[in-house]
Amino acid sequence: MKKILLLFFALLNFATCRGQSAYVILKDKETITDLITIYKVLPESSTTTELSEAELDLVKKASIEYIKDFNTAISEEFRKRGERKKYAKMYQIENLSNYKIQYVPYLNGKGEKEIWINGFCNDFDKDWRRELIHVFDGGNCYFTIRLNLTTGERLGIGTNGYA
Repeated sequence: MKKILLLFFALLNFATCRGQSAYVILKDKETITDLITIYKVLPESSTTTELSEAELDLVKKASIEYIKDFNTAISEEFRKRGERKKYAKMYQIENLSNYKIQYVPYLNGKGEKEIWINGFCNDFDKDWRRELIHVFDGGNCYFTIRLNLTTGERLGIGTNGYA
């Protein structure tokens, strides 16, 4: 019986710790309004929408590719300036399993589905599953990505700076 329980817990641990981040999909009107009026990161014409499982899978794959390209570009930029590789790492997005992620799907003014992605490694004990986590500075502990799911266009990616 002990072996069966051990096997069960090992499988459960493997299923929940596959290197994926903890995430939430925020799709309420208040979140969209805050991103438009307070944080000014979405167009004023943005409206709420749903995100299907297939779209979420697409977003995860597209994000990984975008992050790889972003990290490569950061390394190249630092290399061209003759700066050390360790400084480039301070601005690169690390292993996604280190982050909690908020996905905010919305429709733009043309009716195209877009998504704003917020990744962070410190939620300051806020209820991150219900409210946006937004900080200034903090380096690569915080990143955002915007994608247009309708056109496949990459709209923006970046990490926070350092004070």
